[in-house]
Amino acid sequence: MKGQYFSFDAVIGASIFILTLVAIMSYWYGVSGSIEQQQSMLAKEAIRIADILYSPVAVPYGVAFDWNDRRLSLEKVDSLCYGGVPPREAMDSQYEVAMEFNTRTAFICDWPIDTEIEANEIYKLRRVATFVDEDGDSETGYVDIYVYVPIPAN
Repeated sequence: MKGQYFSFDAVIGASIFILTLVAIMSYWYGVSGSIEQQQSMLAKEAIRIADILYSPVAVPYGVAFDWNDRRLSLEKVDSLCYGGVPPREAMDSQYEVAMEFNTRTAFICDWPIDTEIEANEIYKLRRVATFVDEDGDSETGYVDIYVYVPIPAN
């Protein structure tokens, strides 16, 4: 008789262990899925903004010369940075947006100017660019696009 009670206890214990393990794994899967979904939404938004930026549409949107020539106009980049329009509004984004334009040798500008990013979640996308000035001289560089969810004010 004692052996039967022991095996019954083992079956109940194993069942409780399996149920607990399933509950923990389910919770972990749900939490990691929501984090990945939020990160993927920020990534999609950053790619969308990069596509707008590299289009030839009039400022304050695209800064490329045309659809076949994706080089960036320094004049258009300057008008973005110093135009006074926040990037979130200009890019019609539901997230906060900041950009930084640099050549290999020099900093061009950041948009919005002198911004400190305080965020819980942030996605950075770097795109290589060729910047062309009004004289036709060109220099390679990069554009950093930051899409983020700011820390709420207390």
